[in-house]
Amino acid sequence: MTTGPAASASPTLAERWLTARRSGQGMPSYEAVVLGNLGRFADGVALIATEGGLPARILWCGAQFGQWLQRDAVALDVRELSDDLLQPLREVAAAALLSGEPARTRCDRVIEGIVVTTELLGLPLANRHGEPLILLGLEGEPSRYDLVKAMFSATDQGMLALSTVRDGTGAAVDFKIVALNEGAARMFGRPMPLLQWQRLTAVVPRLAETDALSRLIGVLGRTDRTVFELGYSRSDGSEAHVKIEAGCIGDLVAVTLTDIGDLKAREASVRLLFENNPLPMWLIDAADARFLAVNDAALSHYGYSRGQFLAMALPDLHGSAHTGPRACRMGSEALWCHRRADGADIEVNLFERAMEFDGRPAILGAVIDVTERRRAEARIAHMAHHDALTDLPNRVLFRDRLGEAIARQKRTGERALLLCLDLDHFKTVNDTLGHPAGDELLRGVAVRLAACLREEDVVARLGGDEFAILVGGSEALGSLGVLARRIIADLSRPFRILGQDVHVGASLGLARLPQDGDDPDLLLRNADLALYRAKGAGRGTYRCFEPEMDAQIQARRALEQDLREAFAAGRLAVFYQPLIATGTGRITGFEALLRWKHAARGFVPPAEFVPLAEETGLIGPIGEWVLRTACAEAATWAPQVRIAVNLSPAQFRNRALVETVARALADSGLAPDRLALEITETVLLAENEAHLAILHRLRSLGVRIAMDDFGTGYSSLSYLRSFPFDKIKIDRSFVRELGASAHCAAIVRAVAGLGASLGIVTTAEGVKTPAQLARLRAEGCDEVQGFLFSHPLPVAEARRLLASDGEGERLSA
Repeated sequence: MTTGPAASASPTLAERWLTARRSGQGMPSYEAVVLGNLGRFADGVALIATEGGLPARILWCGAQFGQWLQRDAVALDVRELSDDLLQPLREVAAAALLSGEPARTRCDRVIEGIVVTTELLGLPLANRHGEPLILLGLEGEPSRYDLVKAMFSATDQGMLALSTVRDGTGAAVDFKIVALNEGAARMFGRPMPLLQWQRLTAVVPRLAETDALSRLIGVLGRTDRTVFELGYSRSDGSEAHVKIEAGCIGDLVAVTLTDIGDLKAREASVRLLFENNPLPMWLIDAADARFLAVNDAALSHYGYSRGQFLAMALPDLHGSAHTGPRACRMGSEALWCHRRADGADIEVNLFERAMEFDGRPAILGAVIDVTERRRAEARIAHMAHHDALTDLPNRVLFRDRLGEAIARQKRTGERALLLCLDLDHFKTVNDTLGHPAGDELLRGVAVRLAACLREEDVVARLGGDEFAILVGGSEALGSLGVLARRIIADLSRPFRILGQDVHVGASLGLARLPQDGDDPDLLLRNADLALYRAKGAGRGTYRCFEPEMDAQIQARRALEQDLREAFAAGRLAVFYQPLIATGTGRITGFEALLRWKHAARGFVPPAEFVPLAEETGLIGPIGEWVLRTACAEAATWAPQVRIAVNLSPAQFRNRALVETVARALADSGLAPDRLALEITETVLLAENEAHLAILHRLRSLGVRIAMDDFGTGYSSLSYLRSFPFDKIKIDRSFVRELGASAHCAAIVRAVAGLGASLGIVTTAEGVKTPAQLARLRAEGCDEVQGFLFSHPLPVAEARRLLASDGEGERLSA
C-alpha cells in the first residue's frame, strides 16, 4: 500500500486532486475534482460512498470500471463483491481516508486460470455536506499471468502463487498469496480459503526475522530458481520444516514447498494432486514415452482401462490430425490431436514437466481438453464472415474476396465480373406471408444462385434481399449477358414456400474489373448504380455500369440538396385544388398539394421530388409543414368547406404521427371533422397491423380518413373491410377511360354503388371533360376533382375561387 503525492502512476488525475486541495480548504470536493474535470479518465473510475471509514456503495462508475467488476455496478453495495475485489477496495479506501492523501494498492484476481493484477488509485473527496467519498480509478494496463503454467513450473508438492507487495518507493516488502494447492494448505495447517489473499508474513509467524523473506525477494527479476529451507510453527503449534523452490514470472512468484521432515505426508500430497485431480494426468517414461501411471480422470476422459493405458505409449494416443513427431516441451503448453477409445478425435493442451518416478527419469503430463472451445472459436470465426440465414459469405468476406480478385488482376491480368442483385417484390412476400416465409425464400434464392455459378465463383448475401456475385476469368466477361439472363430466369421461377407458390424476380447491376474500377468500394458502388438503373427500367432485367450513371446519381444528389435548401428557406408552397359536389356544383373542400418552384428548373414535378423526399426522410418535416399550413388556411374558410391532406406511407414510420395531427388541429383551431387525411393502400400493405392501429387513433381524433387511388391495388376491397373509410377516391386512370372502356365504366359504377351502400363518400379524380362529368353524375359519384374545374391554385387564387363560390357561382361544365 502506498500513499502520498509522490507515488503517482497517473500524475494528471492526482495533480488535479492536489490542485483542488491547494485551491480550497481541507479535503477536495466532489465538484472540484469530478464534475467536468475527469475527461479521458471518466471511463475507468468509480465514485464510492463511505460509512465508518470503509467503502459502502458505488454511486456511479465508468464503462471500463464496470467491465472490470464484471457486473452492473450502479448503486452496488460493495459488501456484495467477492473477497478478491472487496479486500483491496477496502484497503485503498481506508488508507486514503486515514491519510487524507491519494493511496494506491494492487488488486489480484484469478480469472479462468489467469492471475490479473490491476493497480488501483484512491482519491479522498468530500461532498457538499462534508461527508467523505472515494474516487477509485484503474491505473495502467492490467498484468496477466497464467496460473496453470506458474503452478506447473514448481514441483508436485505444495504450490503457491505469490504476488509482490511493494512500498511507496517501489521496493518489494512482502508477498500476497493469490493461489495455492491443497498441499500448501496442509503444510500451513489452515484451509485454502483462509490462506488465499493473505500476506505471507501474516501466514508464517516471524517470517521477516528469518532470511527466507529476503531470499524470496531476491528471486524477483532473476531467470533461475532459488532453493532454500525454512523452519516455522504451524497454527496448531507443531513445527514444520520445508524445502522451498521459487521462481518468478514478472511480479508473480511461483513457490514449491516440500515437507522434508515427513516422507509419508509428501507422498499423500502427491496422490492428492495426481490421482484425485479433475484434470487427466499421467506419468510416462522419459526414454520411450510408455505410460507408467495414469489418474482416474484420464481413464474417464479417454475411455481406456488402466491396463490398456499402461500397455500403450503416448504416440498411441495421436489422432488423425497428428502431423509430426511428439515434441516434448518441458514446462510449456503444446496443442495435440488425441484419439479417444471410441475413435473420436479431441484437441488438448498438454502441460509437461520432467521429474523422477521410482528412481528413473519420467515426464508428468496434464491435459486440458480444448475441443469444444476450438470448435466454438471456429464457429465464431465462421459466423463473423458468413450470413447466419443463408450461410453464404457476408459483406466482410465478399469484400475480402473482391480485394483478392483485384490483386490477382493486377498481378496476372485476369479480369472479373461483379454482379449486385436485388429481389423484386420481396417486401410484398414479407408483408403478406410473414418474415418466416421471407427467410425461407432467401434460403431458396441462395441455393439457386449457387446452382447458376461455378465452384470457384463467389456468391454472398450483403443484407436484406441484396446479394452479390463475383465471377472470375475472361470467359465470364464474354458471356455476362448469358449469365445475367440465366440468373433472372432461375429466380423468376416460382418458389414453393409454406405450401404455396411465391413469385419474385430479380434485378441485376454489373460492373467489370478493371474497366469499371480497381477498388472494392468503387466496384461495389458502380454495380449498385447499374442495379439502380435496372430497377428503374421496370425490374426483372440487368444493366451494365456506364459512366453517365454516375452523373445521373450526382444530379439526383444535387436535386436532394436543392430540396433541403428550398424547404429550409421556405421556398416550397402549398397549392389547393377544389373538390366539387356533383349534385350542386359547389365547392365542398380543397385538396392540399405540395409544389416546388426551382430557381433554375421552374416547377419540379411532384412525382420527381416527393419520392426523393420519402427516400431521404425529408417527407417527415415537409409533411408536417404541409399539414400545419393547410389546417391553418382551412380554419379561415367557411365552416362547411373541408381540407384534404395526403399522408405518405413513410410518415407512418413516425410513431408520433397522431400527436402531430392533433397538434396541427389544436394550433390552427380547425374542427377535426373538417380535415380529411388521404392514404394509399401502400400504407396498409406495409406493417398492416401497426398502421391500422395508427389509422384508428387518427379516426378517434375526429378526422376523416380517405383511401386515395382506389382500385389500382390488388387488395383495395379487403381494406374497406379492415378499416371504416369515410371516403374513397376513384383513381384517375378509370375516369380517363370512361368513354372508351366498358370495364372502367363498370368499375366506376361498382365503386359508386359500393360507397353508397356502405355510407362512404366517393370522389372521382382527374375529371377533364364535360362528358366524363356527366357519366360520373349518372353513375352516382358524390364528388369530382380535376382540370375541368380548376388546376391546383396558389393560396390567394384559391381564396378568390372560394369567395366566388360563396357568391353563388357554380363550378360546372
